[in-house]
Amino acid sequence: MARRGMGVRIVVAMLGVLVAVGCDGDPEPAATPSATPVGCARPAPGTAEPASALVPGPTNGLARSTAGGDALLIEAVILDAGCRPAGGADLRIWHTDARGLYGPADSERCCYYEGTVRTDHNGRFRLSTIRPAQYPEPNAPPAHIHLEIRHPSASLTTQIVFGIADPPATVAPTGQLLPVPLRRDGTGWRGDAVFVLGFP
Repeated sequence: MARRGMGVRIVVAMLGVLVAVGCDGDPEPAATPSATPVGCARPAPGTAEPASALVPGPTNGLARSTAGGDALLIEAVILDAGCRPAGGADLRIWHTDARGLYGPADSERCCYYEGTVRTDHNGRFRLSTIRPAQYPEPNAPPAHIHLEIRHPSASLTTQIVFGIADPPATVAPTGQLLPVPLRRDGTGWRGDAVFVLGFP
């Protein structure tokens, strides 16, 4: 089975601690956690310009997958290290079909769903595809979508996985996994993603 996997890493953001040091010998207040987590404020959901929309399809001479699949729409924005929109970022995106295969089971050719797109001036792109499935093997990782992001400020290789919790108000730099909560609408599944390329 054609498969392009990645390792898993857990990224933890911690709150800073403020400590006051006195010069006159008076007792100082106890240390208190900072009220502001490290990260960027989550931008309001938005829609990418039409030129920054991707509908991935078969590559490397493959025919389309015969597996069906629920429609999936992800509206995404990429922020740079200064929390500004990363306009003009180049992306390569690929994922499995609704059976969990990248290509024919008897071949290493990839992919049924692959494509490239560039973010608009607001750092946004739209992915219109199907919801991929887990690999059809024991102990497979969760279903995911691979992304390679290239921008003059930074590069990132990551995966979208499908979360269930509401997204936080503050977005930390993106690691190897980005959980994206999905919700059902009248046509399939929909999610909003925010990628942060990292801090200086």
